[in-house]
Amino acid sequence: MTPYDTFSSAPQTPGIAGIAQLNLTGQYTGSRYDASFILGLGLVSGSMQNAAYWGENLMPTFNPHLGFTNLPYGIAFPTHANQDEGSAAAIAPLFASFGAHNGRWALRGGFFDLNQDDRFVFIQPPLTNVTPAIGLATAETLGNGLPSLDFWPSAEPGLPLHGIDFTMRRGIAALELTNAALPSLPGTAARVSIGSLVFDHGEGTRYSLSLLHLVTGGDLLAATTLFGKNAMTNPGPQGPLPTSTLGGQVETIAGARAAFHLGASTDGVAEIGRAWYDANDVLEPGTNRPGGFYHLGLSEKRGRATLNLDAYRFEPRYATAVLPYGTPENVWSVAWSWPGIWLKSTYQLVDNTLVGANRQGYRIRYAVDKGPLEVHASFATLRQIEPAIFANVHQVGFVEGFFLPQFNDSGTLGIQHQYGLWIAWHPAIGDITLDYVNDTLHRDAVPAHPEDHVSYQAPQAVLTFAHRFSKAALADVGFGRYAMRGSFAQPYTNVNYFQNVGFIGAQLQETEHAAVLVQLRASSFAGLPSIPNGPSPNYHATTLILEQRFHY
Repeated sequence: MTPYDTFSSAPQTPGIAGIAQLNLTGQYTGSRYDASFILGLGLVSGSMQNAAYWGENLMPTFNPHLGFTNLPYGIAFPTHANQDEGSAAAIAPLFASFGAHNGRWALRGGFFDLNQDDRFVFIQPPLTNVTPAIGLATAETLGNGLPSLDFWPSAEPGLPLHGIDFTMRRGIAALELTNAALPSLPGTAARVSIGSLVFDHGEGTRYSLSLLHLVTGGDLLAATTLFGKNAMTNPGPQGPLPTSTLGGQVETIAGARAAFHLGASTDGVAEIGRAWYDANDVLEPGTNRPGGFYHLGLSEKRGRATLNLDAYRFEPRYATAVLPYGTPENVWSVAWSWPGIWLKSTYQLVDNTLVGANRQGYRIRYAVDKGPLEVHASFATLRQIEPAIFANVHQVGFVEGFFLPQFNDSGTLGIQHQYGLWIAWHPAIGDITLDYVNDTLHRDAVPAHPEDHVSYQAPQAVLTFAHRFSKAALADVGFGRYAMRGSFAQPYTNVNYFQNVGFIGAQLQETEHAAVLVQLRASSFAGLPSIPNGPSPNYHATTLILEQRFHY
């Protein structure tokens, strides 16, 4: 299971990596038309795991997380430096655009981010690398972002799409049409066609319609679902892990969203999505059914304080295409991979960070901002909609993110609670923040099947002190802890571990064109082995990240 950094799921292995990347941008501005292009130059050398996971997102044409194979990369846990060495260099066109000078329309091609999206219909694939920063945050943080200089660019929204994109604007209406390839494993392919129409009235009033169509091809995919061919459960110390193979997936998702004012200080949001899924290589053809997503939210703002109430329903057959990408991680058990992106090492098309497949419930959030003391607090309760019994999980498109399958006569419904707190104090000496999240997961078991029992929690906390010396100099120091304790697929405690991380970092803007970031992390992991009487998972790691940026 280890060595993985529990805050990011990135492997920590010995070695040194060097990455040099340059984007050369050319722009033409005319009286009627504008055009631009980006040419990328890149060089990677040294430890492949450190390069792929602990640096800035690699240039697309040799990024293994996008499915490119130019780097000799694969998940491994070397015990000494120089055991996962490699190198690659590339010069490649990355992006080009042409459009009207007044912004009425534009055509883009290459690697790009979407201009507009509704996250319950489509979200770009999550980054798998740890974007360099001077601080540390929990994966489900309620905070306003890590300390950073204004010069330093924001983190990318996700892995880029690769294809063509057309946008058109008329008044308050904006249309975007996209056809692009998604990140996928070598030998496989996944392509989406997306259309979105947005009417933005400004000041928070926005209406949108979205439509997505996905088609996959190539080699069969190994999936941790039970509706594909060769479906089986693999017995292990943390329960029967489901596996099957899938191919020829097709999915269509349609969604509508409205954000509006209900009063002078009250806002509302309503989202509804509907999905239709099928695949060629499945265990029980013809058992697919549509799935839905529903979200209603209210927001009340009074002075510095804001109260949010949200209700969600994410059905088990909504947006359930299984899309592996990058290199599958060695986090094979459900317990050790949670909380995290649902369906580990796969991409689920939609945002599943707040609520995932086969869950319904509510979330309350209270925030006090823009003062010497800022406080964000939240509480969420999410329940299973349908039990993960074999009669359900064999049906095409049925996904249960974390609970393992049960026999038909012993199905029970699980529940998840989440507690979140973020406090920021701004005395004259700097900024002190506490970032805390605790996820709990529970499912009862009938006496005849004690292996169905689940009851554990995953508390995470990060304490940081940051000081801004000037507009050009910033530093911080802090400590983080991630732990997990409880039982999964056993009636006794079989999950018990923690990771401590101490860190210190700084950003310095050296000139108007150059800035540098440095962070030093010291990590310590200890706990029970994932296999009874198995090898110890304990490890220590020291990670140094140095990034220099130039912008001319």
